[in-house]
Amino acid sequence: MPTANANTGNGFAKAISYALQETKKYPEETRAKLLELNQVYGSSREMGKQMREVADERKTAQKPVLHVQINFHPDEKLRRGQAEQAIESILKDIGIERDNHQYVVVQHKDKAHDHYHVVANRIGMDGELLNDHRIKDRLQVACDKVEQLQQLRPTTGRTVVYDPSLKKGFRYVKTQKQQKEQKPVRDKNPVIMDTKNEIWIAVKEVLSKEDVRNPEQLREALSKRGIDVQLSQNKNGISGVSFRKDEIAVKGSAAGYRWADINKALSENQAKAERLENVNPHKLKSSLDVHIESQKGKNLFIKGNSKAPSIQAPKFESHSAGIKPETNENPAAGLQPTKQEQQEMDFAKEYNPKAQGAIREIKAELEKGNTSLDVNSVMEKHGFKAKKDQFVYSSRGVEKGIPKNAFDYAIKGVKQQEQIFKGIESKYNELIRKQPEKISLLDNLSGKASEKEKANSNLEREKSNAIKPEFKPRVYGLEERDFEVRPKFEQRQFEHNRQQEFKRSISPSKEQDQNKELSR
Repeated sequence: MPTANANTGNGFAKAISYALQETKKYPEETRAKLLELNQVYGSSREMGKQMREVADERKTAQKPVLHVQINFHPDEKLRRGQAEQAIESILKDIGIERDNHQYVVVQHKDKAHDHYHVVANRIGMDGELLNDHRIKDRLQVACDKVEQLQQLRPTTGRTVVYDPSLKKGFRYVKTQKQQKEQKPVRDKNPVIMDTKNEIWIAVKEVLSKEDVRNPEQLREALSKRGIDVQLSQNKNGISGVSFRKDEIAVKGSAAGYRWADINKALSENQAKAERLENVNPHKLKSSLDVHIESQKGKNLFIKGNSKAPSIQAPKFESHSAGIKPETNENPAAGLQPTKQEQQEMDFAKEYNPKAQGAIREIKAELEKGNTSLDVNSVMEKHGFKAKKDQFVYSSRGVEKGIPKNAFDYAIKGVKQQEQIFKGIESKYNELIRKQPEKISLLDNLSGKASEKEKANSNLEREKSNAIKPEFKPRVYGLEERDFEVRPKFEQRQFEHNRQQEFKRSISPSKEQDQNKELSR
């Protein structure tokens, strides 16, 4: 469920610093993570300066900074490679090309949902200005395209969607009047924009739950997410809504939800609940009541070896959601793997450390700037054999291959950073080699001596402040977890546990208490 917003501005270094959260102190696990630098290098100030040099080639552009925020649903935890692919596709569809634009991609971890910040230069290397006309609609299409291609969680409420069957590649799903009424959530202040987007996402998720049917339930659900809801009233009832989060107050219309929209969603949830109650007889009669009714006139006491009578505990079947009882499983032992699944698990225990070791070694060499490393020898060292277009690891009758081109992106990224570094290093060396101008007697007589003295003083100051650049490349696209094997049994076990949790959640507590009394 990718969604995105964008705004433009004039301060490159400030926008990059905000994306990197340099002014905030977060613990290591929630600190912003730099994912990609494209045609820029160094600190936020240095990257801002590099972008400004390119932007100055087109001085008529008043807002050359493009700040894009890309959000995913809290239930969607994308692998790094998948997230990078999604971000690159979205940027490309709005006109930001890897070979022509400078940009920085940062992942924020301070919220429950994965979200990414992109700071890009609207001025390309070719001097052309990126058009931001209808950028919100273009982002909707780009996000919907990623959603369809990667089969992510569907997003409701888009006003324009990706449609490859049409020549233009998109179609509107609302009238022009409805589009005008739904104003984009934008603000010049990125902090306020983030807050508005968080409120919009939270309200949307809460209203999608059918158990939220009235204003009090809405207020309670949003309160758990740290959002305070204020309702304004007139003689006809509730007339408006506003929200407050992190000491920032936002009107409902500014967050994308007017009271009319919220009231309509609450009414729909109430109507759905009433329909379900009318068609589900098990809402009226619990499984325990059904069992007790069937046992009328029967003796629940069974003779046993002990002197005290025992009671036969009722066996229940699920009456909700068509869930069938588990079969061929020993409840005491829990879910057990099949012979093939056990083989996969044994292979994974052997394979994963080998793959992690190989990836770790290749990454370490690239971080040293060694782009000519022999990947084949590293993979063979860790037990992989080169076969056609893959490095294959075989053991216990199981094979797993890693594509040879899986390392191309990381190596290309380091080479690109090396080219940028060489340009920065060349400028530094040129500054150090530069000599102060000599002041002659003629300069003293003509009055140019003071100008040269000032220029020489500035040169010395620049030299003393200059820091010799060091090549410390960042390696992208080589996360160990992306190369690990996940046995099918682990996935089956996860799904099994999820179903068991679901069963427990739909069992009424009163019924469980009565069952315990009968079992004693």
